[in-house]
Amino acid sequence: MPNLWIINQYANTPDMPGHTRQYEMATGLIKKGWNVNVISSDFNLSKRYFIKLKGLNLKKKENINGIDWHWLRVIPYQKNNYMRYLNILSFCGMLTIEFFKLIFKGNQNISYPDIILASSPQLPATYISLLFAKLLKKPFIAEIRDLWPQVLIDQRGLNRKNPLIKLLKFFEKKIYKNSDYLIVLAKGAEKYVLEKGATKTIWLPNGSDLDKFKFSVLPEENQAFCFNRPLRIFYCGAHGELNDLETAIKAAELIENKPIKLIFIGDGPCKKDLIKKAKNQLNVEFWDSVSKEKIPNILSKADAILLNLKKVSLFEYGISPNKLYDAYAIGRPVITNVEGFINKEVENNNLGFTASSSNPEELAQAFLNMLNTNRKERELMGIRARKLAERTYSRQRINILFEKLLNNLTQNRID
Repeated sequence: MPNLWIINQYANTPDMPGHTRQYEMATGLIKKGWNVNVISSDFNLSKRYFIKLKGLNLKKKENINGIDWHWLRVIPYQKNNYMRYLNILSFCGMLTIEFFKLIFKGNQNISYPDIILASSPQLPATYISLLFAKLLKKPFIAEIRDLWPQVLIDQRGLNRKNPLIKLLKFFEKKIYKNSDYLIVLAKGAEKYVLEKGATKTIWLPNGSDLDKFKFSVLPEENQAFCFNRPLRIFYCGAHGELNDLETAIKAAELIENKPIKLIFIGDGPCKKDLIKKAKNQLNVEFWDSVSKEKIPNILSKADAILLNLKKVSLFEYGISPNKLYDAYAIGRPVITNVEGFINKEVENNNLGFTASSSNPEELAQAFLNMLNTNRKERELMGIRARKLAERTYSRQRINILFEKLLNNLTQNRID
């Protein structure tokens, strides 16, 4: 039975808020006869607290639907300040201890891997995983979720000569050059990683489990929303700096007199400030974050789904947002302000309306465009979105390609 190790500090199971990519890939492999170990932090990125570990326990192992899941304790943090870097380094330390226990003492809690996969944006942990894969003489796959450190340069204006950027650039170069394969989540990121030294890449985007995210018809409505209820636009995801939800709140403020309700679902470091900014806006609501398994039912109550991000040039090609593909899967029109590949995909397939990033006026107009679109056309947008999910962004399709890649590596026949 082949054995895969997956290292991702931020991996979650469906009973938690946050992405479940590693869980869904692992369960697909388990059905095909693989043995899978997932090593992650127990500090939930959405909730910002520990879920599994109690007291002074440093780690915990669980078998979750056939997956051997290893939860590691890390230094907690609440805001994206220096504590976040300590959080990242503490995971690296705990991960290194686990590797050394296996190699030099033998660890009865974990089996030797045939392949090691590590996921960014946690580049230090990915680099450590690469070193141990080389030490064990096993194939190594790097999964590139976000293009660190370039996103730090584009978003925060950090100088390329900054010592942190130099260190991350070193990790990036070594990972790209020495991985047996690079999985990129954003199609446009392939060009970036190839220019940085990668030799073998495959595009495996985020996607939705179509058996769980089933197509659903639009909620009932009167022909004129104002006689019944407002148009409900849901945002479901992180409330952080990059999500730039202040732009969405400003857009909602511009159309306060229109029958539109903007509902934010999730959590993050900016949520308290956002609630304060919107305290006098009756067309804005904030809901608590929910586990992944509850998302399909919640999204089915939406008339449209919002994808909102800050204006960062890298996002034009370097992002693969789960929340967008969940919207596609259940058949909802979308509103996006992610310039580049995402906006073009929505426009070219007629799936909804788009706006420029960090532009409240354009986003407000996109909200109004959705309001003024008749139900029949919005239904067609949802149908087209579902078909795109089935063609490209289906977890089932992605898992088949992923298993093929693993089989090629274990058999030393990489096409």
